[in-house]
Amino acid sequence: MESKNYIAIDIGASNGRIIVGKYNGSNLDLIETHRFKNNPVFLGDIYYWDFLNLFSELKNGISIASQKYDKISSLGIDTCGSDFGLLDKHGELLSNPVHYRDKRTIGISDKVFNIIPKKKLYRITGVQSLEVCTIFQLYSLVLKKSAILENSRYFLQMGDLLNYFLVGKIFCEYTNATVSQLVNLRSKKWDKAIFNKLNIPENIFPEIIEPGVNIGKIRKNIYEELGCKQFRVALPAYDTSSENAAIPISGKDSDKCWVYLNCGTWSMVGIQTNTPIVTDESYNNGFGNEGGLHGRFSFIKNMIGLWIIQKCRERWIKDLGKDILWDDIVKQTEKARDFGSFIDIDSPVFNNEIFDMPQAIGNFCKLTGQNIPETIGEVSSCFFESLVLKYLYNIEILENLISKKIELLHLVGGGSRNKLLCQWISDATGIPLISGPSETTAIGNLMTQIIADNEISNIEEGREIIRNSVKLKYYFTNEKETDKWMGKYDYFKNKALNKISGNI
Repeated sequence: MESKNYIAIDIGASNGRIIVGKYNGSNLDLIETHRFKNNPVFLGDIYYWDFLNLFSELKNGISIASQKYDKISSLGIDTCGSDFGLLDKHGELLSNPVHYRDKRTIGISDKVFNIIPKKKLYRITGVQSLEVCTIFQLYSLVLKKSAILENSRYFLQMGDLLNYFLVGKIFCEYTNATVSQLVNLRSKKWDKAIFNKLNIPENIFPEIIEPGVNIGKIRKNIYEELGCKQFRVALPAYDTSSENAAIPISGKDSDKCWVYLNCGTWSMVGIQTNTPIVTDESYNNGFGNEGGLHGRFSFIKNMIGLWIIQKCRERWIKDLGKDILWDDIVKQTEKARDFGSFIDIDSPVFNNEIFDMPQAIGNFCKLTGQNIPETIGEVSSCFFESLVLKYLYNIEILENLISKKIELLHLVGGGSRNKLLCQWISDATGIPLISGPSETTAIGNLMTQIIADNEISNIEEGREIIRNSVKLKYYFTNEKETDKWMGKYDYFKNKALNKISGNI
């Protein structure tokens, strides 16, 4: 077949990418045509998305890609899940969307749980409760009697908001909607009882639609502004669901009990299921369900991920006045290995720390009676080893929840490029690991567009195409190293995961 070109617009927590996928019927080639920073902005005491700049960069990326590739079959946008924008009755944006790392949700979850008990909310939605969840952001607006909320007519999550200004259609994408903790797990619709109990206006929530469909064409004023043709816009899943759908597990490995690890700004441990898992044990251990493509679910545990080391790097660059390459950080990590101090990466102190993450790590170690890391290598070793051990901790929990021994790990996301991290995870867990691709989210975006274009029928066909198109790396366990990690694991559970760590 003649190659078809698809544009994936993938906006992550730290940057955005415009990637053209060239599909020839059996292979998918990726060409990055534009990359830009996603830098939230403090205005007063509020931490906002720079939405206008993001949309401007999105248009720049479309222009660059369409000039380079004349025939575009469609484009699709994926981005983060919890945040949203509010439109008035005229369809105009009332305010810049607030970033999930803003402090407006601190303490809000307890207020919600006083009205809807936490376990009951879990039974309704099946979702892991995180402070950043949409439900808590909205309830913070209810409590302050926000004029923005009172004057809103439409609620749109970030991907839906970008699609609205690109196409003009108002809807919410299903997989993204599920992470809001406002969707009933069984009906797959907004839960009216939750809205009523929290005084959240139900009428602002639009229809929920499934991903993998075409939603229209680019607005006339945009394609005229950009000087490009008016091509279709497809609806992929939100970033995490896109990434999970594109994990290129092979047919022979799919029969094994395999687990995926997402390693980006956020990290996750999870499995894919045909039905959600909602039990007392999954609730007690913080595992939840997110909607996926074609009626599937992701049963996952969310963790803070590379955000911590990303913020460390930003601080080091500022303090030293020069760039620091990731390869250099990895080398210094290896040299400082066995520094011997650990953090709980999910401690609340790290979630909203923006200015001095190395200091936050040092404070954690001091308050838990450990040696304080000072050099780049010591801090990064402390972080990466702690990340590995938190993966191990949640993998053990997952094995107990599903009553199966995990036989294979598949690591995707930016962390899959870190060979040291991949080997450490395999050694610590005692489980073989496959890593890659690093751009799984964009690939999942493209794969969903190809499904919407009727070129393939399902995820399994897409995964075969991905395996034909990328090089995966394989890591096998060194048993001597596993023994060393077990010693660290005992200390980690005693120090980093002790009862006071969550309150530091």
